[in-house]
This record gives sequence, structure tokens and C-alpha cells, in this order.
Amino acid sequence: MGNQIQLYHHAATFGLSSGVQYSSAQEDQLFVCFRCGICCNRYQVLLSLTEACRISGDLGLPLSVFLGRYADQHWPGSENFLLRRCNGACVFLENVEGGNMTRCLIHPFKPYACREWNPSLYRRQCQEGLIKYWGLTVSASGQLEGSEQKLQDFNSFLETLRFSDDLGGA
Repeated sequence: MGNQIQLYHHAATFGLSSGVQYSSAQEDQLFVCFRCGICCNRYQVLLSLTEACRISGDLGLPLSVFLGRYADQHWPGSENFLLRRCNGACVFLENVEGGNMTRCLIHPFKPYACREWNPSLYRRQCQEGLIKYWGLTVSASGQLEGSEQKLQDFNSFLETLRFSDDLGGA
């Protein structure tokens, strides 16, 4: 079997360490989104009218302009809307050049459905991102598996996310 590593959380640090066991409920609270964007590619986000008004205001756009640019015109709703997709993903998803990461262009005021999404080693989408971008898999016991180098690279990447988040990055 390949090298294994599991997640841990500490007040000042998050990352990967071996030998720490968590139940799936604990792990769900500890796992940090590593911004693979798989969920943003897989789902089309539903917005209420209130939420569309809030986001359009945060973007500094009149509601009609926001809906014209960012709502799926095939959706028949007038009290709720679907965000448009662009190149198979949410219209607000941007690929970060030179990395295994995406970025939400409206992260500070993203939709409710996105705020409620909890990344997890047990979510199919997160597992897909780990395989696609990092060559890592998740064992049945919840351990990340891969070469020592890939595990170290992923841990270093998570540290950069923590540092970015500490500085207010999205």
C-alpha cells in the first residue's frame, strides 16, 4: 500500500500529518476546501430573487443587468434564477494560472448554496479533485494516499491557502 497521511487541525495550523484518526463528522468540520472547482463544474447554482438582488448590489449592477449577464436565460423562473455556466462551469469560476486551483470571483458574497457546501474527503467531488490535480486518493478509512512527494506537495499547497486566507485572500 502507498504512503498514507491524514488531516489534522490545530489553532495555528492546518495540514496533513500521519497517525491522527477522525470520524467522518469530525473530518467534515476540519477539511479545508483546496479549490479544485469540481463542485463548481458539476452543479448549477440556484439563486432566490433576494439573493440575486444582494449579489447584483455587491457587484454594483442593477438587477436587470446582473440577470442579463449572469442568469441562465433558459430558466423560466422570475422568483428564482440559475447562474449561467461558461465553459462547463459557474460563470464566476476562474482558473488560477499555473496552479491546481480555481477561484470564485464573488467569494466574499457568494450564493447561499455555495456557502453551505462543505468540502469533505468523503464527497465524491473532492475525491475527484484530489485525483485530478494531486494524484491522491482517499482510503476507506479516510486517509489520503499517494507518493510521499505528492503528499508533501499537497501539504505545502494547503499551507499556502492558510497563509492566503490569513491575509484575507479568497
